[in-house]
Amino acid sequence: MKPDFDRRQLMTLIFVSSLAPAVRLIPKFNTQTAGSASWVAPIVALPFLVLYVWFLSAFLAERRSGESFGEMIMRTNGRAFGSVVLGGTAAFLIFYCGFILRSGAERFICTIYPAGNAWPFVIVMLALGLIAALGPRRALLRSARIFSPILVVVLVLVLLFALTNIDFNLILPLSKGEPDKLGLAAIPMFEIYAGIFVYSAFFERPRQLARRRAKAYSLWLVPVCLLFALLCAAAIGNYGSEMISRFNYPFFAMIQNITVFKTIERIEAPVVALWVLPDFIIFAMMLIVASHCLRLVFGYVPDTGDTVMHDMSNGRWLIPTSAALMLVVAALLDMDSDNLNFYSHLVVPAANLAISCVLIPTSYVIGKLRTKG
Repeated sequence: MKPDFDRRQLMTLIFVSSLAPAVRLIPKFNTQTAGSASWVAPIVALPFLVLYVWFLSAFLAERRSGESFGEMIMRTNGRAFGSVVLGGTAAFLIFYCGFILRSGAERFICTIYPAGNAWPFVIVMLALGLIAALGPRRALLRSARIFSPILVVVLVLVLLFALTNIDFNLILPLSKGEPDKLGLAAIPMFEIYAGIFVYSAFFERPRQLARRRAKAYSLWLVPVCLLFALLCAAAIGNYGSEMISRFNYPFFAMIQNITVFKTIERIEAPVVALWVLPDFIIFAMMLIVASHCLRLVFGYVPDTGDTVMHDMSNGRWLIPTSAALMLVVAALLDMDSDNLNFYSHLVVPAANLAISCVLIPTSYVIGKLRTKG
């Protein structure tokens, strides 16, 4: 079976979808934990992410022809525990998507429209994500491929202009920070990418994508971790770790201080508006994976090819149902400043790590034991 997309498109999907949680957690959590040395944390996370990639690649190697990650889990774990793994994953993703809707709206309001209302953003993002989830999966990957160069150019330009104003006394020497806490500061980078690696694996139905998978993703992670290390260094070098730890969105706060060629100021508005693209990609991706898991739990065989958008057969009714539950979660969440930090820095990362580092490895072990048995 010829795949509808290649590994490069999957990597692009992972990168673009990571930008939404990354600007929320990095470097705020890093600096609160490790101070001025926290810009090294993404590099510290690199070997742990490489190990996780090799583990996940070994897990995916158990797939049979035509199976996705979800079908393999259900087959190797049995219907009972397989339903626990997939149902737990779906439950978290429904909550996470509700959180994404509200946190994306709050970011837009806090940085551009302080007097605005969150609900127009929530409704529009929900509608766009539902349309994407009801369509073919390759359309989402191609959208990410289109958005990626734009976002990378913006990131590189922001870095170039931010680094011209950097104060190296704020980031060096590392002994002035808290290097003993760098392991803890590396958790956000690991948590974000380990989770997205797991959820993107549900797109990897064709066996061709399994060839040399671990090596390809490991090499790809090197420039990604370096990029986030530079972004952290630029933010800390412009404001200092103490001030960065107080900002809700340090990345966008850093942009407010950038002047392009001493003529163009206040570029944060178009950059913040552009960050709606990663919100859309990660929301649509999580909605697809959540509904895929639920369809398997309810005994359906999910399709991944072209299907008419209004066709609700074969469990496709679970896609709009999942979207409706996400809207309910968004409506119930209280997103004042304290609660936003509580959900963003504790609830979501802890649940995401529980999925990627507890539930998925347990599923792998049980599958191995059942196979041997």
